Amino acid sequence: MDKLCKIAVYIRLSVADEDTGKGKAESESVGNQRMLIHHFLDNHKELSGYPRVELIDDGFTGTNFHRPRFQEMMERVRAGEIGVICVKDFSRFSRDYIETGNYLECVFPFLGVRFLSINDGYDSNDYKGTTGGLEVVLRSIIYASYSKDLSIKTTTAKLHMMKQGKYVGSFAPYGYTLHPTIRNKLAVDPEAAAVVRRIFQEALEGRRTGKIAEHLNNDTIQTPGQYFRSRHPDSGKFNRMSEKASWSARIVYSILTKYVYTGATVAHTRKSAGVGTKKSIAQKRENWIIVEGMHEAIVSREEFEQAQAVIHSAANPVVRKKHDYPLKGLVRCGNCKRVMVHRKGYFCCAYSTNAKDAGCAANKHYNESELENTVFRAINKFVSQARAADAKGKRVKCSPVVERSRSKVKSLQSKAVQLKSGKLYCYNKYSEGTISKDEYLRRKADYDQQLAEVEEDIQREEEQMRRFEAEQTAPTMEAGPLYEAFDKAEGLTSELAGAFLRAVYVYPGSRVELEWRFQDFLSSGVHS
Repeated sequence: MDKLCKIAVYIRLSVADEDTGKGKAESESVGNQRMLIHHFLDNHKELSGYPRVELIDDGFTGTNFHRPRFQEMMERVRAGEIGVICVKDFSRFSRDYIETGNYLECVFPFLGVRFLSINDGYDSNDYKGTTGGLEVVLRSIIYASYSKDLSIKTTTAKLHMMKQGKYVGSFAPYGYTLHPTIRNKLAVDPEAAAVVRRIFQEALEGRRTGKIAEHLNNDTIQTPGQYFRSRHPDSGKFNRMSEKASWSARIVYSILTKYVYTGATVAHTRKSAGVGTKKSIAQKRENWIIVEGMHEAIVSREEFEQAQAVIHSAANPVVRKKHDYPLKGLVRCGNCKRVMVHRKGYFCCAYSTNAKDAGCAANKHYNESELENTVFRAINKFVSQARAADAKGKRVKCSPVVERSRSKVKSLQSKAVQLKSGKLYCYNKYSEGTISKDEYLRRKADYDQQLAEVEEDIQREEEQMRRFEAEQTAPTMEAGPLYEAFDKAEGLTSELAGAFLRAVYVYPGSRVELEWRFQDFLSSGVHS
């Protein structure tokens, strides 16, 4: 082994582990694995002097390989940075015995990687030119079976607790906190509960959800997400929430429809999509598990029912016809950069409706026709200047090639995710005995081939994007078709807007700024 190569200390902890989430940065089991592996390597005559790199997937299932640090490790293996992989046991590497065998028998020997499993006494150097033996296969099968059996047992235990009225969630709903002394029980959080009571009271007085949200924002009440983050700063939950987040009609509605505030536990509203996936599926209401009187109520059941009657009577569902308009999805608020809401004849910033101190123009309506005319005149000016530039031999430079590549990469990445999901679904079918091993291997090979092709396409598109961006230029556009399309247009159309513009920013004072799809002399935009 080359001294420049590193030893990968790979550590994984299952999503079912209960030692995480209690304010700890990582599970104690991670620490135990780390200590065991480093102790083993420190005392290994051959490997003790090699540099090491730790790769930890804390809270990821072993039934598939969709783990960020595992993927990083394999990338570094392919790049020649890692020559040895060391794990506590096979189950830390994977519980999929077919894929484990594939890595041990094919992938690692081909890449020249040495694999060590400490508790299993396995060193791939002992099996050069041979297979890992029946013992390795049997042990991997046991791990795979154990994982599936553990998942079933865990689910069964949780269902039993739900039926007893015990709260099994990781975090308490807004208005409550986890009971300080009684496990699996909720206790009232006085500060948040007061806000919940206020919301129900205003609903019972006949106020709509949007008006309630406006009142809460005017009084600078923290949203549930902001409140949670202020109480649990070390938690990753809501860490991507915008600082400008405010109460909305949707948030108010979600609180008014939570039956948990009557003192009942409400569980099993969603179910897992399968072993080895974090996806879940919404359950029908008749399948929910509701147990009355399990904690202190914030509102009475009668108040809850009255609130439902009020909010449902206020909701007057209207069947709206699909309406396409030239600036659909392009008009954005210049302050918060969000896409503006389109109403009949005008645009407005929805964010300003419930948060008037946000800096957005509160309840300001921008006339749709006037905005379209402004944009059409700007495009007319652009075309005139572009033609003048063409006449002087300065072709307009545009970035549609980069945009198309970026769009194509996103599409290909979505396709890759679908293929991986299909591969996992196929494996679940094989685990359940629905399809044979031969059929599974055939389908898996097909998925692998498609994935390889998609990944090659992604790499090619990304290289093209990087090349154009590095050159800070783009291919000369064939402007003729765009000019002709503009000449034939009597007004702004969706096709014209989409061809010329990325966004239309509207600022307080009715100032309009256009973000073009083109570089060169109009890259700074046209202001109106």
